[in-house]
Amino acid sequence: MKSRKTPKQSRSKVTVEAILQATTHILLKEGIQALTTNHVADRAGVSIGSLYQYFPNKESLVAELIEQHVQKEINSMTAVIEEWQGAINEDFFRKFIQVFIQVHLDEIELTQLLHLQVNSLECRDVLRKASLLFQQITASILAKSLNLNEKSRLIQTKAFIVTNTVDSLVQTALVEDASMLSEAIFIDELVQLVCHIFNQSGEA
Repeated sequence: MKSRKTPKQSRSKVTVEAILQATTHILLKEGIQALTTNHVADRAGVSIGSLYQYFPNKESLVAELIEQHVQKEINSMTAVIEEWQGAINEDFFRKFIQVFIQVHLDEIELTQLLHLQVNSLECRDVLRKASLLFQQITASILAKSLNLNEKSRLIQTKAFIVTNTVDSLVQTALVEDASMLSEAIFIDELVQLVCHIFNQSGEA
């Protein structure tokens, strides 16, 4: 579930931003157990009625933060694709994976907290939509690499496997052993895995 009302005026946008900043502060400083709509409203300096105009419950607050994080991932991945001038090979996959991981490392404490809150329907819906979008991006790259139709069963299957495997491994490492995300061996193994699925030898 998204926010009840989309902020259009600058004043409304400022209010929503204040609410989300307050949510982030509480999560980082006090933990999820301290996150209530009343606490967020007090911290943001807005009335509870104003908060409820945009966010019906605390789950929707967390879902919005997750959506913002996902949007950063999408923007970063899209930038890699648009700026890449070479062939679709190991160098490309390495850059793609490194950027994907770096988005998680940039705000790692908040990202870890958010990924522990995916049980609510709102959060699962956001992540599902993100997964489907990543699959579309991956399918487009695959189709170009293998010179096949993007809608073919082979391309769609490979895109599904790549997307869910990489995302699952990164998210698991994020929660269980975040130091792994900065290790060359972890990135190397992910790159080799993706190269294999993409029908690449792994050589640039």
